Amino acid sequence: MEFTWMIGAEAGAGTAVTGRTLTKVFTRGGFHVVGYPEYPSLIRGGHNTYQIRVSDKKIHSPVKKNDVVVALNRNGIIFNRDSVKKGGVLIYDSGVDAAGLKMPEGVDIFPVPIRQIIEENKLDQRMANTVTVGISLGLIGYPMDDFFLILEKEFSRKSREIVDLNIKAAKAGFDYAKKNFKGNFKFTLKPISREKKRMIIGGNEAFAMGAVAGGMKLFAAYPMTPASSVLHYLAEKERHFNIVVKQTEDEIAAIEYAIGASYAGVRASTSTSGGGFSLMVESLGLAALSETPIVVFLAQRTGPSTGMPTWTEQADLRFALHSSQGEFLRVILAPGTVDEEFYLGAESFNLADKYQIPVILLSDKFLSESHFSADRFEWEKVRIERGEILSSIRKKLAPMERFARYKLTKSGISPRVFPGTPEGMHVATSYEHREDSFSTEDFEMRASMVEKRERKQKLLEKEIPLPKIYGKKDAPISIICWGSQVLPAVDALPLLEKGGIHANVIHFSYLYPLPKKIRKLLKSAKHTILFENNSTGQFAGMLKEFLSFRPNVLALKYDGRQFFPEEIAEAVENAHKQKFRRKKVRVVDMGEFEYYNPAAYSEVV
Repeated sequence: MEFTWMIGAEAGAGTAVTGRTLTKVFTRGGFHVVGYPEYPSLIRGGHNTYQIRVSDKKIHSPVKKNDVVVALNRNGIIFNRDSVKKGGVLIYDSGVDAAGLKMPEGVDIFPVPIRQIIEENKLDQRMANTVTVGISLGLIGYPMDDFFLILEKEFSRKSREIVDLNIKAAKAGFDYAKKNFKGNFKFTLKPISREKKRMIIGGNEAFAMGAVAGGMKLFAAYPMTPASSVLHYLAEKERHFNIVVKQTEDEIAAIEYAIGASYAGVRASTSTSGGGFSLMVESLGLAALSETPIVVFLAQRTGPSTGMPTWTEQADLRFALHSSQGEFLRVILAPGTVDEEFYLGAESFNLADKYQIPVILLSDKFLSESHFSADRFEWEKVRIERGEILSSIRKKLAPMERFARYKLTKSGISPRVFPGTPEGMHVATSYEHREDSFSTEDFEMRASMVEKRERKQKLLEKEIPLPKIYGKKDAPISIICWGSQVLPAVDALPLLEKGGIHANVIHFSYLYPLPKKIRKLLKSAKHTILFENNSTGQFAGMLKEFLSFRPNVLALKYDGRQFFPEEIAEAVENAHKQKFRRKKVRVVDMGEFEYYNPAAYSEVV
């Protein structure tokens, strides 16, 4: 059982609020839910959408087609009419001028007098979204109880009157749909369980929770889409989590705050997107040379430069791998689900502390800002490992002597002390140094320090797990992906099964280092097709460079959207038909409208 709903309107009309509210309603009813927003980089105008996909089975990603589309303006009809399934419904505000618009065939068209409903019930115009939710629930016959509870929770902090008016607005919309659309729409949806409690959460919030569970005590950032909601969430929960949250004047200050706090012994982090990370990379080198742990959450969007700021891409992988000058070890993680955002978010601090290195956690707009129903995270499962930290030192320092902070050890990991530790006097600068932390330009010592830092990698690689496999391990076709693209990839598997094609998904969430033990797994795959959200196959290049592996087919998408399950299934089907002879496939959303400039499409069609 599956149902997909979408709302479309201009920016500022409340599509995101309406969408998030409905995701909560369906989640409370025991369903698995995915909420997916799209919007241009405009505060007002443009075109915004929010899609909700609901199922009684586990689902992971948005899809191309919808059972119900709600359009709150003319462009909402023009932009979204072709996304309605045959037998589906297109609802629009009857106050919208739809004259001359060609409506889709095989779709029921329901004009609804939303403004009239508001006026007749003496409601505030701002309650149009509540009326819309009521109409949508009435159309599919879904009970209103959970929606009322959500309205109570949302508006009780304002006043009882506001709560009652919103409940009245919801009932008015629901009653109108039940009275006027009875029997027109065959699809009905009822709650399946209220025993299973799930939450609705976005990727950024999941990382933020994971960071707190992992012991983070200071978070510093400058807001930048799509990473901003990490800062927003942590600022709101600062006192609840007993942490310090600082919005800095720029990204340089943000990472410097985090590095300084980490040097002082506090687990610290920052978040940003590509443009902000560009400003941080010199400081990333400071953390590497001074062997100060740091976690950077990097939410990718299109580039270069401003690119398309509110759309998604996976094109910062090589940038993260080679960021800052010189050579140094770093870990790159790419969670693919909200669960991985939480647990890898926590684990990133362990890796940073144990190996005294920068850890970069790669997300993207798609995962960062979409919303997913999920089981509650198990905070008690998170382990905190601080690594080689000395709380006391027996040896008393002689005059002008310093603690051997950068001792040349077999593992490459040197004992670490925090400022204020007796007999632990040392400095941490951006200059190359001796074991006792004094700056040096001695050639032999320089080489020894480089080799010391490199030795950590052997130990690190032992604890990097193999990529996760979804589906049967011995399937004849393997879909390879990293980060968020696991979501549509896993949802493509049942589509392929229907066509008689058996496949599995090999998903990488640890992107660097890539231990040699992974090579055996990849080499055992019979036919492989790798999906990446960039134009150059950055991860494919890394697999070739570090593991001498090359997939049979490379499928790339770089138009600003992630892959959809239908696209992945089609690409795999075509590769199968062509016996995997075609080496590269370009995927692009064809015939779509430009959300940034809808006026160009508002003529009579």
